[in-house]
Amino acid sequence: MTKENIWFSPDLTQRERACFETGIKLGALYHILCGMPISSQEHVIHAIERGIEASISCQPHVKSVKLNLNRSFIKGHKKTPYDYDEITGKIIRAELILKYEDVEIIARIDWIEEMSYPLMYIDEINEI
Repeated sequence: MTKENIWFSPDLTQRERACFETGIKLGALYHILCGMPISSQEHVIHAIERGIEASISCQPHVKSVKLNLNRSFIKGHKKTPYDYDEITGKIIRAELILKYEDVEIIARIDWIEEMSYPLMYIDEINEI
């Protein structure tokens, strides 16, 4: 049992806590990115992807983060100083693996076209 557990309900299971922690991380990743200036230049996209991965990886219980910004939705070729785009939910594709005690969760953020929505969801929950 970790020290921070004294602030959580004793009725909370490891699985529930892992899901809670996953939601916090996905929300942080998504909301850090939305509205961030971006251009279609590969070095800019790559730097944002790696920087956000490193940042989210600092949070407790995160095993790995993989961010892929959907280049087909990114505009702004920097032909003028004002030629840039902003990151939206359509652009964000991410996978997060979190381990809390004996529970590992694989979660994702992906644009779901039929919903017109950037869905955050748990893909797998494994007891390890």
